Amino acid sequence: MTGVLNSLIALIPFVLLLIPSERTDGFFNPTDRSVTVRFRGFFALLVILHHMAQRVTDKGLLWIYFDTGFLAVAMFFFYSGYGLMKKGIAQKNGFFRRRLPSHLIPYVLTLIIYWIIYALTGDVKSFSSLLMEHFNNASGISFLWYVFAYLSWVLVLGAALQFMKKDIQIMYTAVIYALGYVAFGVLAIPKYFWIYDTIILIPLGCAWAHYEEKILSLIRNHYRPVLIVSLAVFLLSFIGHMLPVLRVPAYMVSAVSFMIFLNTAAMKRRPSGKTIAFLGGISYELYVLHGIPVTFLRDVMGNEALWTLAVLVTAVLSAWCMNAIARRTWKKPAAGRVR
Repeated sequence: MTGVLNSLIALIPFVLLLIPSERTDGFFNPTDRSVTVRFRGFFALLVILHHMAQRVTDKGLLWIYFDTGFLAVAMFFFYSGYGLMKKGIAQKNGFFRRRLPSHLIPYVLTLIIYWIIYALTGDVKSFSSLLMEHFNNASGISFLWYVFAYLSWVLVLGAALQFMKKDIQIMYTAVIYALGYVAFGVLAIPKYFWIYDTIILIPLGCAWAHYEEKILSLIRNHYRPVLIVSLAVFLLSFIGHMLPVLRVPAYMVSAVSFMIFLNTAAMKRRPSGKTIAFLGGISYELYVLHGIPVTFLRDVMGNEALWTLAVLVTAVLSAWCMNAIARRTWKKPAAGRVR
């Protein structure tokens, strides 16, 4: 029975993503904000279910999420590179005021919640130890490695924007940042550095934004071959990443090919549901906060299906509240006109 309930819960993201959806005889823009916000909602749910699938014994259909979390993170990085490439230079004045507060407030509040919960259980942690647990895969805080990487990217880009005058310079900065972060993973945390391979999607997002018209024109002219080849490469590389000797390059190739396949598929059919759009609007907070119920409700609820459902409900409600707090605490400055 637990497996059946978990299987039904596992279908939720796909139901929300595919029903309802729009189809066209022409082509949609796969990176239109109305599309990407819905995909962000879908991938936020995928990440949550991925972290739960790694902790259940009676998985049901949750097994499909066991090793797919890196794909969701890859797409978050892609959207980060794409969005900041589109807006960065045109709106570089006041960049930090617009970007940092809305991301720092949920992040800092989440760290405080972690500290309080651990303190109540008798495990008083220093702030530095909380930061180190981002990378050691030892607790729910390790789920925040993506947030830490994203925030560091915003800091690097914001600093570089003070000196940049051309779009191409953002791409160079993104490439240097991605390579630097992978090098950090190799040197500092060799046991887990492979999870940082997905960060290469940041410069690829920048490249997509910079060459968008050329890329979309190429896909429109060769739609089916691009769709079929990208799917085939993704499936082969995804299988290949299960082999230890191929793990690192296969992760990179599968993440890149998945991004191409998803964007290509979204040119013909795109999600249009309001629920998935709502989740997309709080996707950052969902990612930041979900580790708390995943980690601390596990010992409280013995039934895995009820635990899975409780984590989803708690994560969504707390993310919505955190988003509201951040918006009320900080009023976003008006952005400059996009050139």
